[in-house]
Amino acid sequence: PEERRIVAGATDLILELKRGLHKNVTTLIDISRINGLDSIVSDSEGNIHIGPLVTHNQIASAPVIRKHAMCLAEASYQVGSPQIRNRGTIAGNIITASPANDTIPPLIALGAEVILINKDGQRTVKVENMFKGVRKTVLEKNEILKEIIIPADSAQFQTAFYKFALRNAQAISLVNTAVALKMENDHIVDAIIAIGAVAPTVIRLPGLESVILGKT
Repeated sequence: PEERRIVAGATDLILELKRGLHKNVTTLIDISRINGLDSIVSDSEGNIHIGPLVTHNQIASAPVIRKHAMCLAEASYQVGSPQIRNRGTIAGNIITASPANDTIPPLIALGAEVILINKDGQRTVKVENMFKGVRKTVLEKNEILKEIIIPADSAQFQTAFYKFALRNAQAISLVNTAVALKMENDHIVDAIIAIGAVAPTVIRLPGLESVILGKT
């Protein structure tokens, strides 16, 4: 129902409730103690599966993420404070859908997908296609985010994340970006550049991506 919200970390929602937003919300359904939803695993094909309860600190320190999706580890490490990174989830960062959220550009640069599930089944949506505007997603009222998948192909890319803010910690990005480059003999053969906090949603820069192809 409209007056209820499913939460895991709730680091955004609690602040919004204290500010008087979501006046119709009367009940929070906390799923943070459900077993088995906080894992980061790599399957036999090399795809990385991230559960909906995985926190930013888990992402920042996970060896498989640091090896194959470094930009996401870098972004997660720059989210909020240690307390927020211990509590807040990367799935929540997607669902909140702020264009300044730090983990969204890396997920787009990595070609990540999410599985959305309801009582009738599930569907897969690319993170790049999840957002309709500021804090608006394609998530239906009867759906929850089941998991995030980083495809095995992303391991072929070298990635990095950059954030510019007014202070060094606990700051909202004025601009953030994730870059993924595929290299052959020191030349760029593929590029994905995602940038946040400059438009209603995180956007790709296809013009710049094409300009740097073939360069060293």
